[in-house]
Amino acid sequence: SVRAEACDVSNREELSDIIKLCGNELPPLKGVIHAATVINDSLIRNLDREQIRTSLAAKLSGAQYLDELTRPLELDIFVLFSSVTTLLGNPGQAAYVAANHWLEALSATRLSLSLPATCVRWGAIDDVGFLARNEEIKEALQNRLGGTALNSKEGLAILEQMIINNCPSLGVMELD
Repeated sequence: SVRAEACDVSNREELSDIIKLCGNELPPLKGVIHAATVINDSLIRNLDREQIRTSLAAKLSGAQYLDELTRPLELDIFVLFSSVTTLLGNPGQAAYVAANHWLEALSATRLSLSLPATCVRWGAIDDVGFLARNEEIKEALQNRLGGTALNSKEGLAILEQMIINNCPSLGVMELD
């Protein structure tokens, strides 16, 4: 059975309430997959404080709270979705790239403490998510970074192998 619960991952109290359901109303939590993001593009010189805050909140604060709130639990997996833009850069996404770098540092910190952590640096995904709904942005991104978008089925197969083989970090992209 599946049960969906909604909360703002950047709100520690809301997230804590959801996590407390596990072990109480639900079986114990055994894994976390943090895939939240906010797309708020702007050249770095044009970024204002609110754009930076909202761009960082979902990824950075959400991951920080998930890490803090699940440390006492015996998780099997803790997966963070980063971006290949941390490897290649991307004009207009300075705050997004910074938040993803932070995720990669959190993953390394968790690993140094012998806690589960997998950080996948996703390239463009073709058939699901933000880019699937925004064809013009997907094409512009592919032209800037080179290559084509990755199929989600292939991406998930790679993620599965990362988890099975304890691969802590990998850039997953189609690059030409």
